[in-house]
Amino acid sequence: MIKHLPKRSLFTTVCMANLCLAGAIVAGCSKDESAQPAATAAVVAPIETQALIAQVGIEPGAVIRPEGPAAVIAASVGTIEVRRLGEESFAAIRNGVLYPGDQVRVGDDSRATLLFVDQSTVEVAEVSTLVIGSRTATADPASSAALLHGVARFTATPRSAGEGPFVVFTPAGVVATKGTVFAVGVAASGAARVGVESGAVSVAGSAALDAPVDLDASSALELAAAGRVGAKSAFPSDDWGAWRDRAEAKLDVAATAALHTSAMTELGAELEKSYGALATLGAQVAEFEAQAALAADNEDSVSYQASLPAGEAAIEAAFLSGLRLEWLTHAYAAHAAIVSELYMRHPETVVWANVSPRVDAAVLWPKRFDATAALFFEPLRLQYYVHHVRGRMQAPFVGVAIPEFFAKITPPAPAAQLKLGFKLFVPPVLTPKANDHAVWIAAPTAGWHAQAKAHAAAPRGQVAFWIKPPKLRADATLGAAVKAKAPTRFELRPAVARADLKSGWKIVLGEKIKLDPPNLGAAASARSSWTVGGNVPGLVMAARGEEKVELPTASAQIDAKVDGKAKGKLKAQLKAAAKQKSELEASAQRLEARAKSGEARAKASAEMSVKRPVVKAPKVSGSLSASSSLSLGL
Repeated sequence: MIKHLPKRSLFTTVCMANLCLAGAIVAGCSKDESAQPAATAAVVAPIETQALIAQVGIEPGAVIRPEGPAAVIAASVGTIEVRRLGEESFAAIRNGVLYPGDQVRVGDDSRATLLFVDQSTVEVAEVSTLVIGSRTATADPASSAALLHGVARFTATPRSAGEGPFVVFTPAGVVATKGTVFAVGVAASGAARVGVESGAVSVAGSAALDAPVDLDASSALELAAAGRVGAKSAFPSDDWGAWRDRAEAKLDVAATAALHTSAMTELGAELEKSYGALATLGAQVAEFEAQAALAADNEDSVSYQASLPAGEAAIEAAFLSGLRLEWLTHAYAAHAAIVSELYMRHPETVVWANVSPRVDAAVLWPKRFDATAALFFEPLRLQYYVHHVRGRMQAPFVGVAIPEFFAKITPPAPAAQLKLGFKLFVPPVLTPKANDHAVWIAAPTAGWHAQAKAHAAAPRGQVAFWIKPPKLRADATLGAAVKAKAPTRFELRPAVARADLKSGWKIVLGEKIKLDPPNLGAAASARSSWTVGGNVPGLVMAARGEEKVELPTASAQIDAKVDGKAKGKLKAQLKAAAKQKSELEASAQRLEARAKSGEARAKASAEMSVKRPVVKAPKVSGSLSASSSLSLGL
C-alpha cells in the first residue's frame, strides 16, 4: 500500500510496497533481481494540475529556440515521433532539428539515425525512445543523450581539445565515452546493458555513481534495474535483438508498471532535494564571484588568491552535482516513458489513473532542468574558465579570453574540503585529438548541420547491430501491438523563449565579471595546434557519500592523504597538468608570433586581445577561505 501524506509534497510520498525499485537512488534491495516482481497495486491520489506545476516549479509549454540545434534526424524509416521539451504530445516527423530535452520515439519496424553537433552518430532501433541531452550541465561542453527505453548504437567521435566526454544516461546508470563505438539497451524492466565494439567506456550504476567501471572493446556488462553493475562478459558480435527479447520475456506488466511508478516517487523526492543542494552550491559560487570581482576592481591579487581554492571547489562541485541532477531527470523520464509504453500496449492491464500523476510530472522536470541550465550552468561555465585550474587550461581551445587581472594568477588545484550527502559520477580523463569539429561553450551556431552528414561506424561482420528475432518471446513492449494513446493533461500554453523561462532559480551569475564572446577562429587555431598525446587533466574531486575528500594542492600532500593507487593517479594528473600548461604556453607563443608576422588572420588577431573585466564593486560580507567546507548534508 501507499501511505498518503497530504501535508507534504507530492514527491515526498514514499511507496511502501515491498518492491525492488527500478533505478532507485537508495541501494540495498535484497530481493532476487532476476525474479518477477509481485503484482502489487499502486494507487496514487489525483493531483490538481496547478498543484503539480507548483510542486515541480515550472509550467508546461513549448520553448522557442532560435539557436542552432543540438542534433538532427539525418535519416529515418517507418514511424518516428518527437515530443518537444515542455510539451505533452508526440508528433510525427521524418527529418528535422532536435534540441536538448526533445524526445525521439521510434515505432515498430522503424529506425532513425541522429547526427549530433559534435559529429557523433546515433542509430536508434525500433520501439525505442531517446532524449537529446544537455551540453551545459558539464564543465567541458559535450553532446549527450539519454536512452529511456529500447536499444541505440553510438558512434562517438574522438574528443577535441576543450571537449568533454560523450555521456549516455539510462535509468540504471551513466555511460561516458572518449570516442568509441558502443551500444546501449534498456529493457522494459528498467535493467540496462552496455556493449563496446571498439574503444572504451566508463560505466557507473545508479547504486554507486562514484565507482565507475571501465569497459573495453568486445566486452559487455549489464546493469540491474536497481543500479548494480554486473560482471563483464565477452561481446564478440551484436546480439541486441536476442538480448532484448530475452530481457523482456514473461514480464508481469501490472507489476512492472507499479515498479516504475514507485521508482518515479523516489526520483521525484531526490530531484527536490538535489535542487536544494544545488542552490546551496550556487550561493557559494555567487559569493565567490562577488569577491573575485571586488578583488579585480581593487587590483587585490592577494584576496583573490586566498578565495580561489574554495571558489574552485564550489564550481567543481556544482558541475558534478549538475551531472547527477541531469541523470535524475532522465531516469525519471525513462520510468515515465516505459510505463506509458506499457499502458499504450496493455490498456486493459495498466490503469492510467494510477500512473498519470507521476507520468505528467515527467513533462515538467526536463523543462525545469533546461531552465536551470540556461540560468545557472551556462554562466557557471564561464566562471569555470576564469577561476578553475582545468578550465583555465581549456579556455584557449574554446576561444575564451581570460581578463587581464585574472590571467596573471594561476589557479591551484582545488584544495577545499567537500562533504556531500550523495554520490557523484566524475567524468573520465580524456586524451584529446586534433579534430576539425567546432566546440561551442553554449548553443551551437544555427545552420551547422547544413552540410554535415552522419557517419555511423560499419557494423561488425557486416551484420546490422539490431536484428529482431523472427519469433519473439517478449510481449511487454516489443512484440505487443499499440492499442491506445496516452491521455494528455495540460492545457495548451503559449510558447516561451528560453531566455524568459522561470523556474524559481534565484541565483544570478555572470553579472559582475564580463567576458568577451568566444573567438571561434582563435579556438580552432588552438585546437589544431594541440599536440596529440597529452592528457587534459580530469576533475580531481572524488566525493563519496558522507566522506570528506581532501583535494591536494601539491604532490607532498598526496603521501599523507591517499593510498598508493590513488597516489599514482593523482601524481599522473598533476604531471599531465604541468605538461599541458607547458604545451599551451608554447602554442600561445606560436600563435602570437604568427599574428605579429602577419600570418594570422586579421580578425583573429583583433579578437585575441585581452580586455580588463567590466567589474562592479559589490559590498561583500564575510569571505570564503581556503579551508572552507562545502557541506550539503542531504
